Amino acid sequence: MTDKTGIAEGIMAPGEYSPAGEAQGTTSTFSAEQVGRGFDVAVDRVYRAMEGEFGLAPSAQVTSHQAQHLAEVILGDQPLANREAALMQLGAFTPRSDHDWGVGEAAPNEESDRVAGDDDHISQH
Repeated sequence: MTDKTGIAEGIMAPGEYSPAGEAQGTTSTFSAEQVGRGFDVAVDRVYRAMEGEFGLAPSAQVTSHQAQHLAEVILGDQPLANREAALMQLGAFTPRSDHDWGVGEAAPNEESDRVAGDDDHISQH
């Protein structure tokens, strides 16, 4: 589903809801220079990380997934909020910190029956 501005939202896959803006940047690619600016680090540091982690040349592009990995490598000594902010500044997909829970906004044992898709518990009106 897409709104008028082109920001993906809604049911992205069975049982997978994405609020507006959370699916942005999943297919984006970035140059080392863009990563350096987004992460506020010297581009030489990005070149070394790209070569060491992925075997990529300085002129290569990295995917959003690779940018997430580079954030862990380059900014690993910083708090999660700073790494997430750097990914957002870059324009890369920034996974939610609770994404591993899956379906909705809460831990599985706290998930609403309606969100979790348990049709046996939904009253029929």
